[in-house]
Amino acid sequence: MAPDQFQALAQLLRLRTGPAQDAARMVLVDGVSQADAARATGLTPQAVHNSVKRVQTGRDLALAVTKK
Repeated sequence: MAPDQFQALAQLLRLRTGPAQDAARMVLVDGVSQADAARATGLTPQAVHNSVKRVQTGRDLALAVTKK
């Protein structure tokens, strides 16, 4: 995912700035593993998974709308 796409989704989803957003960006934009993102941000692996999943779900919904 491109950085500008991530930023747009983060705003659309009202993803709070902070470690969760940072971790999701690391995984989805930079290609870092969820485990490494968790260690880097101090979050639990489950919290990173939840943040990543939230952004992925938002992306999937946005793509579904644009395909109609």
